[in-house]
Amino acid sequence: IAAMSHMPNRTQRESVYRAFITRASDVSDAEKDNVPLIYEILSLKKQMSSMLGFDNYAEQSLAQKMAPTVEAVTELTDLIAEKALPAARRELDEITEL
Repeated sequence: IAAMSHMPNRTQRESVYRAFITRASDVSDAEKDNVPLIYEILSLKKQMSSMLGFDNYAEQSLAQKMAPTVEAVTELTDLIAEKALPAARRELDEITEL
């Protein structure tokens, strides 16, 4: 939150921060709680996907994109992780040595 960098009072900054991170959540004011709406949206997406012949919303979403299946996305993610993690660990070791 940009305003927080200009607020000298720590108590006020904490109050603004807590209000910001709990907005529209189950720990904020009950009438601002979006959690039930999120569950309803997820349920409707699942229902819509089923009506359109998909097993889940991920499959429906992928049908409009380049990835052919959910499994293909998972496979690509795993492949990237397999190739990138060793390099990332080496870089971390180099930085840690500094």
